[in-house]
Amino acid sequence: MEASQDCAPVLRLKASLQPFTVLELHSLDLHAIEADLAKRLQQAPQLLKFAPIVIQLPSMPVSLSDAQALLECLQKLHFIPVGLRCTQENESLAQTLGLALVGDSSTAKTKKAPKTPSPKLIKTAVRSGQQVVNPDGDLIIMGNVGQGAEVLASGSIHIHGTLYGRALAGIQGNKNASISCHKLEAELFSIAGEYQVSDDMDSQHWQKTCYIQMQDGRLILQSV
Repeated sequence: MEASQDCAPVLRLKASLQPFTVLELHSLDLHAIEADLAKRLQQAPQLLKFAPIVIQLPSMPVSLSDAQALLECLQKLHFIPVGLRCTQENESLAQTLGLALVGDSSTAKTKKAPKTPSPKLIKTAVRSGQQVVNPDGDLIIMGNVGQGAEVLASGSIHIHGTLYGRALAGIQGNKNASISCHKLEAELFSIAGEYQVSDDMDSQHWQKTCYIQMQDGRLILQSV
């Protein structure tokens, strides 16, 4: 009995896709940061509350006390800081704060040979509470995406039904990704981290066939 227990594996390490939210900071004005994030949390609590977050520090020297105050601010708002993206002069902060040092994935990808995207086809509706992910290309949904459901892709998302839930395209930073759906009633949609919730949506696009893309860092909607 003891021998079999000794031989049994105690753990496994598995690679997985976790699309972290990146917080790009242009200053360390904590009052302004807290007010802005609190507003965004009210708009999209399902997406942001308890979200694992990578902090991109501004390109300026950051003291340990300022960095610790920033972490306390984020934790108070129920974010979960997991990594730091920063200039070389601030790299020692990651180790001191116990955070992973995260490189810019978009820069890293430019050094690799281009990968042929693989579209993923879902022939059924995506029901409430379900999550469907394609980390390697486009995602095609033949039915509806229900309320509380979430679809994510590194490429574009094409929904041949109604988008009631959440659609996140370009999750690895692809700003050329797009979202299309037969009818738009979305809780939230996002391309390359830029998102919009239903409360902020122009009513002219509601319940219309819609195409969403990014231009100059902004989400642009076209509907018929």
